Amino acid sequence: MKQTLRSLAVIGLISAAPCTAQRYLTEVFSAVDVQTNIEYGTNFSVLSGSPVLSSLVMDLYTPAGDTETDRPVIVYLHTGSFLPRYLNNLVTGSKSDSATVEMCRRFAKKGYVVAAIAYRTGWNPASPSEQTRKQTIIQAVYRSMQDAKTAVRFLRKSIAEEGNPYGISNEKIVIGGQGSGGYSALAYATLQETSEIQLLKFFNTETNEFMVDPEIMGDYEGLGGNPALNQDNHPGFSSDISMVFNIGGALGDSSWLEQGEVPICCVHGQFDPFAPYANGTVFVPGTAFAVVNVDGSSRVAELAHEYGNNDVWLDPPFTDPVTNYAQSALVGTVNEGNEGLYRITEPQNSSGPWEWWDSTTVINECAALGIDLDGAYARMANAHLSNPVYASLGQTDGRLRALAYVDTLQNFITPRMYRALVLNVGIDENSEIASGVSIAPNPVTRSTEIASTSAIIRNYVVYDNQGRMVRNGTVNLGRFTFDREALSAGSYYMELFFDEGSLTRKLILD
Repeated sequence: MKQTLRSLAVIGLISAAPCTAQRYLTEVFSAVDVQTNIEYGTNFSVLSGSPVLSSLVMDLYTPAGDTETDRPVIVYLHTGSFLPRYLNNLVTGSKSDSATVEMCRRFAKKGYVVAAIAYRTGWNPASPSEQTRKQTIIQAVYRSMQDAKTAVRFLRKSIAEEGNPYGISNEKIVIGGQGSGGYSALAYATLQETSEIQLLKFFNTETNEFMVDPEIMGDYEGLGGNPALNQDNHPGFSSDISMVFNIGGALGDSSWLEQGEVPICCVHGQFDPFAPYANGTVFVPGTAFAVVNVDGSSRVAELAHEYGNNDVWLDPPFTDPVTNYAQSALVGTVNEGNEGLYRITEPQNSSGPWEWWDSTTVINECAALGIDLDGAYARMANAHLSNPVYASLGQTDGRLRALAYVDTLQNFITPRMYRALVLNVGIDENSEIASGVSIAPNPVTRSTEIASTSAIIRNYVVYDNQGRMVRNGTVNLGRFTFDREALSAGSYYMELFFDEGSLTRKLILD
């Protein structure tokens, strides 16, 4: 338990409390509206073993009461080993997974529109042929990437042809993938040529054919191919995006990533037993099936940094607590010197510590599918393999532990998305605005005055030294008095927001 509490102190970040601070960066809405099962296309599913034309649906999360009509969009892909929940012998694998819903709701509270998509799943894990198992799961990843592009084109089509019913931006679109969805998101950002998917490791030595043939399955945009296997959706609309983030997963091959591609923000467990953190073999959860050699987040971030793709996050550098932790030598430099990478070091042998589930719900939903009680418990046992901390804690504690990791994901990804979408930037420390900001007295005994001589302070947020938001407020003045009230002694960070961007300053409370 001592180790668990220490870990929580490291990972605890922004709380879910309502915030009146900065739209798209912190939570400014207290409630979220959700439209479920919006059809964004149709395509052929192979889940039953034979191609069946099926609906592709998404859940759309929007901030309740929002009047903005040009909002950035996040297309979010869930986890699940490319099989439906429970049929994959796990308790995750749906757009309604607990962690997926929590991530989408939190982004929406910050002002984003979030489309949690259900993408096509289905491969043949029971085949006696290892080559068949590999080919079918690689094809499943490819189809999920095609579906994500279909979703982006659908959203753009809704702007052009339906009067923008979702109030979204045509230009500011982000793809995010969690777990298995991380593979899809990284492929989305980097897979752009047939030659990239037709490498030797993607060659079926039994059939003497490449495992993915765009002439049959459609191209990397999801267009063309055999019309009995692939349905064109919304041709003529762009699938371009501004950024990708992956929470686990991996890149099919490092050769896919090239200079000039979109920024990639990576969060990954160093000891993930299924998706390698650096370079290694993919293993399917709940099985001993080794798929193919891939490149994990460490290698992805290294290349994105080397090629300059993540330079948008370098100048000015982030100074928030989670970034300071990621760069701290005390923890072995969590990002390894590569901006855009967050390495989760604890718990070991964990791929999804942000996941949680309710045992009663699992049992009831399994029963509805004809899965007996032993089968339900077996699926929860498999889930413990990717989230071992849940097994050692009570159900309520397990959820709270998972939510602490969600805090970390949100506070690392959001500011990078904020800047990549050019929603706001950090203010250069050598600028006139920065030099005109003062905090006195500091250290603070009871209260202090924050002043800006060159720009109006719009809002502020205060974080403690673990990165948790403890205070926020609206200012709209050149100066204001900050009263520490019930805050205990220690080091804090105050982020000040201006029309031109934001600055972070350290506060010491005596």
